Amino acid sequence: MSVTSIDRSFRILQEISEQPGSLSDLSRSLDIPTSTMGRFLGSLRAAGAIQRESDGTYSIGPTIIRLAGGATARPDLLTVAGAHISALAKLTNETAGIAAAVDDDVLHLGQISSDADVQVRDWTGEQVPAHPGCTGLVVMAYWPDEQVDRYLAQPLESFNEYTVTDPEAIRKRLEHIRATGYLWTTDEYALGVTSAAAPVRDSSGRAVGALHVFGPSYRFPGPADTDSLSTELCRRAEQISSVLRFHVQ
Repeated sequence: MSVTSIDRSFRILQEISEQPGSLSDLSRSLDIPTSTMGRFLGSLRAAGAIQRESDGTYSIGPTIIRLAGGATARPDLLTVAGAHISALAKLTNETAGIAAAVDDDVLHLGQISSDADVQVRDWTGEQVPAHPGCTGLVVMAYWPDEQVDRYLAQPLESFNEYTVTDPEAIRKRLEHIRATGYLWTTDEYALGVTSAAAPVRDSSGRAVGALHVFGPSYRFPGPADTDSLSTELCRRAEQISSVLRFHVQ
């Protein structure tokens, strides 16, 4: 490979790391002919340096993330999830985000919103108990039994009339999550908000976070095919998980 080719490869990787894009997007932004860009993307994809998403955009792949973090370092969850959050927000025209498991809570690490006139609030930086809503429940579903028992033995805070606090009802929901890989909830933490979440799991099977998408209940999910959206959410959560599994501590 020539110096020019190496330089172009690095320019492409840098562009993708900053803003995932399609073949035409990258060709235009870097002023590289489409046919040439296609060859570079093919080579980078074959090496695992980038990956092609279902919407046709390219994002940084597991090989680059491994090299950036070292063989034993664990990559940053928000960084790994970034392209998937962006893709879900674009797909649904709503808000998508990633949360991390922190003890018995979930911490909202970041979110990307749509251009819709009415937006849900920005939850970034908020730490929320696990039980009131799908984001925490998909994490709780993969806790050890003793952690679940301890958590459900304590009085559970109700955030509104729709918050589920009955231990047996919660246990049934955890079984549903383990069977399907996702959960939808409406109004249980914030009134007027419908959410769907899927767990992000490390090499031990423990849920280290949750990928979620949410929007105002009056329009989300609306007429959308919730089964297809749930499948896409699970697929992207699994792709994030697969990157994390390269980094066994």
